Amino acid sequence: MRACEQCGLSIGDAATFCTVCGARADSPAATTSAAPEAAAAQSGLSESGPVVRQDDGASRGREDASARRRRAAALPMHEAGQYEKTDPARATALYREAILGLLESAADPLDREDVRHDLLRIFDRLTLVLKREGLPAEALEEIECAASLGLLDCRDRGVKGHREALCKRQESLRRALDGAALKL
Repeated sequence: MRACEQCGLSIGDAATFCTVCGARADSPAATTSAAPEAAAAQSGLSESGPVVRQDDGASRGREDASARRRRAAALPMHEAGQYEKTDPARATALYREAILGLLESAADPLDREDVRHDLLRIFDRLTLVLKREGLPAEALEEIECAASLGLLDCRDRGVKGHREALCKRQESLRRALDGAALKL
């Protein structure tokens, strides 16, 4: 099993994308050939001690701080998954917390592909939970929020499934709400 370079969770050896964060995974051949060296470099350790990296410390520090903020903002997203069926209200709150955290994680968060991927995934899961809980109006409102952020127009690689699911769910929710309004 390999670990995702983006979120650190385990992914299959043949996986092209991480199923958790949607990040593109390196090819298995590239990962296995450099596995010991890459693992040591990522951890910052080697058999002889700490690995010294040669790069601009100031820009690296800003990148690391930004990446830490994004990872911290996405933590509620990962936690929410375990509550979807047992405590949907908590899952909903955690997904909404993750959305706000990701939107506040950088000056222009929607300019970052990884943030757009996480947001699409969160909106997909959030609206699914709301729909299952019999809250179609809330689910539709969340989809419209995603649309207002431009996420439904996003053409990034690796997000097609989430984007299409949201678009289909939006249409079905609109039909259901329109049908309910006609019955009244």
